[in-house]
Amino acid sequence: MTTVIKHALRASAGMFGSLRPEGWNPRLRVPLRGPVPAGAELVWSVARPDGSPWFEHRVPVPELDDQQTTVIDLQRWIDGGDLAEPGMIAFTLRMTSALEGVDVLLHTGSLTAVALDGEQRYAIDNDWMLGLGLLCLDAVDEYDAPRLTATLFLKGAVDPYQLEAHCFHEGRRIARATFVDNRYSFTANDGTVVGQEVTVVFDGVRGWNNLRDSGWGADWHFLDENDGAYQLKLLREAAMSRVIDFAVSGGRITATGAIEDDAATGPVLLVDAAVEGALDGARRTGGAPAFYGDAVTAASWASLDAVYARRIEAAASGPAVDPETTVELQAFVDRAERLLATWESGFVGVAPPFDVGQVLAAEAVLREQADYSLLRDQVATVPGERTVVVVSESTTIGRVRERMETLFTAAEDRLSGAAQAADDELAPFRAVLTGDKLAIFEEHPADAFLYTTTDRRVIETPEELAAAEYWYFEGPIDVPSTATVNGVALKVSVQGWRVLGWRFDDSGAILDEFEVQGPGSSAPKSAFQHDR
Repeated sequence: MTTVIKHALRASAGMFGSLRPEGWNPRLRVPLRGPVPAGAELVWSVARPDGSPWFEHRVPVPELDDQQTTVIDLQRWIDGGDLAEPGMIAFTLRMTSALEGVDVLLHTGSLTAVALDGEQRYAIDNDWMLGLGLLCLDAVDEYDAPRLTATLFLKGAVDPYQLEAHCFHEGRRIARATFVDNRYSFTANDGTVVGQEVTVVFDGVRGWNNLRDSGWGADWHFLDENDGAYQLKLLREAAMSRVIDFAVSGGRITATGAIEDDAATGPVLLVDAAVEGALDGARRTGGAPAFYGDAVTAASWASLDAVYARRIEAAASGPAVDPETTVELQAFVDRAERLLATWESGFVGVAPPFDVGQVLAAEAVLREQADYSLLRDQVATVPGERTVVVVSESTTIGRVRERMETLFTAAEDRLSGAAQAADDELAPFRAVLTGDKLAIFEEHPADAFLYTTTDRRVIETPEELAAAEYWYFEGPIDVPSTATVNGVALKVSVQGWRVLGWRFDDSGAILDEFEVQGPGSSAPKSAFQHDR
């Protein structure tokens, strides 16, 4: 048996989390956010339906600061210790630390175990959750423009392909859910799925947009710009299953129920979800809501202000831009983002020497400069402090311009540095060569060509190159040939070699030059023997 319900907990020490009980044994998953003191334990005490103690389970909790989170799995496996009777199961959760002298009651609550048809079949009563919806703007995943997200509870087993969800504004459908996910399954003690928690996410419906002036998300529907009545409708096997009604007033969702502080998404609004149709089957009544007992609890609720804590008012981003400039601004941002994502990490801060691949990369970057500059100049009047999103980070137009100039400067420096390095490498040769030898060398630099002399001996030093009477270069060539196929003569080309050579006098002037060709993968030694 499994049951799931989110519930924010806050102890006097500032600890809180969401409780997720799973399993008949039973099992409880508790996400916690710090601060948590050193040497802490989470203590889970559970009573039987007759009120007698069932068990106490202790699990160490790591020390956390106020920005850290963890998930604690509580599960008791003792042979012969399973619960085998229906009824209310009361429990408490405490955080203790002997080291820090902490013993804080986090929560008291209850679960209701019910008997199912069949022998020794039990489950937690989750039917009371069928009319519950959890509505939030997921500011943890993307706080600059949080997605509208809802969680609903269904009875029985259902596959995601059988579900779809839609959002309506003032009776007009504005979006279909980007995805519908079966987040958790509720099971009986024999493994049968008796219910599921379903989450729907609307990528095209956002609570607000801190970066609206950048043109980002121009086709989204923003709740803070569209007051009015909204509905979320969930279809199950093409039939209506759940309907959540909510309203937006003054740019904010109107909260009529409790608000939980959820570390996974940000604050969650507990709302009514109307159950439509008969696909859930018969419903039990009178079940006790899990975790929401009448006893003292350390849980506290967040406020609506917490939901909108990360929203930036539109005026704070500067004056709005006209539609034409918005389009141009988006084109500028897109081009800058592509160039920075592709090249920035490989250029900025990279020191010489540079290999051939790095030089080619610099040439590729500089080929983009002219088109980028046109886009940059089109939005030159947009203030530098205007916020935009580049490579998944919030930044400003001014900072983007600076990063792009840094990139182009680094590319120019790389090319000039590589050219200077090549000049430095060839300078010793140029210092000792004269006449025709120097002219041929400029067309065939030693860093790109292999120089040989008589008998194909490789010339390695500037002094040897200056003193050599004969220079040779060898390269591949296609040599014309003939072939006979079925008695028919055909002209073909075969792999061959070519050797170019020069003979010089003592002043470096050319006395003779020659070229030899032939078939094969490399030239014979005789092609390098014009002095004999």
